[in-house]
Amino acid sequence: MATTKNITTLSDQFDGALGRLELGDKRKRVITAHTEIRELLESDEKLCAWGVDTVLIGSYARGTTIYPGKDVDVFTKLTKLDTASIDPKTVFEAVRDVLVREYGERAEPQERSIKVTVPIDDEEDFHVDVVPAVRHDRHWAIPRHDTSLWISADVSQRWVETDPEKLTELTGKQNETPNVAGRGVYVPTVKLVRQIRRHHRGKAKPGGFYFELMTYWAFDAGIDGDSFAEILANALVEIAAQLNSGQPLIDPALMEPYRPEPDATDRMNAAALFTGLAQDAQHALTLDKCEAAVIWRKILGEIDDFGPIFEIPPGCDAQGRKLPAFAVGARGSEEASRFASRRDN
Repeated sequence: MATTKNITTLSDQFDGALGRLELGDKRKRVITAHTEIRELLESDEKLCAWGVDTVLIGSYARGTTIYPGKDVDVFTKLTKLDTASIDPKTVFEAVRDVLVREYGERAEPQERSIKVTVPIDDEEDFHVDVVPAVRHDRHWAIPRHDTSLWISADVSQRWVETDPEKLTELTGKQNETPNVAGRGVYVPTVKLVRQIRRHHRGKAKPGGFYFELMTYWAFDAGIDGDSFAEILANALVEIAAQLNSGQPLIDPALMEPYRPEPDATDRMNAAALFTGLAQDAQHALTLDKCEAAVIWRKILGEIDDFGPIFEIPPGCDAQGRKLPAFAVGARGSEEASRFASRRDN
């Protein structure tokens, strides 16, 4: 895709927005929580006999999680078992029992995982989702959402094939090029796309992971740009095109259609939204910094109670107008201070 001449990059503002999507000091407490749970699972006698080997998966493992990042996934691989040798019910209950014995009511069985609630502070909890898995050919398999199928006579109905470790590997490779100032841009762009989807779509489907996979294919097709502004603007164009195409989204780890496929109406609504956002982003590249910043602020939205994540640059007001010289001061630093308090939460 060709880039626009005389573009407005707002590099400092994009760096600031990406910084606000990070977890800050919370990451250390999250690491402590999931490490404790993994050590517990890997010390259980029955699970050890089954070849237990835990690994962090999901957006935390791929580096694509965004603030506030309220849960992390622990993939509990039982390397000596496979889909033909055992049923999901037996596997799930064994992993569940280990966690319930240790954490009591804080370990809550879900459809195919066990959610362990971990208090972070007096106001916030964090969740570790433990997902049991067994071998399936070259990949792994996890229990189906429908628990009534766990003891089905048809073994293929019991399990769902997956390979989250492969996706983590592909993410790392995708982040190697292109880069901006020596920094891989794929992972940061995924974070920005996830933030845009969350702000504009909330809990509506498709979810953040679906948009991450669309971003993957956008980069796989080739994204041009020498700044985050160009890269993100061009990625939004490609994502809108995928949504409008009606073609199934492919899981790059399995090279099979993503399941469950989103509802057609949800996809159409997302397509209309992202088509407009992509047009706005392309237009922002052609404007002066004040006008462009207002558009990017609208596109990237807000985080919880902390307000817009995209700063208005010095010399501009929130309406995109240039300020008189005597009015230019610490506006940017004042905006940034709203986010500072959460770094210590």
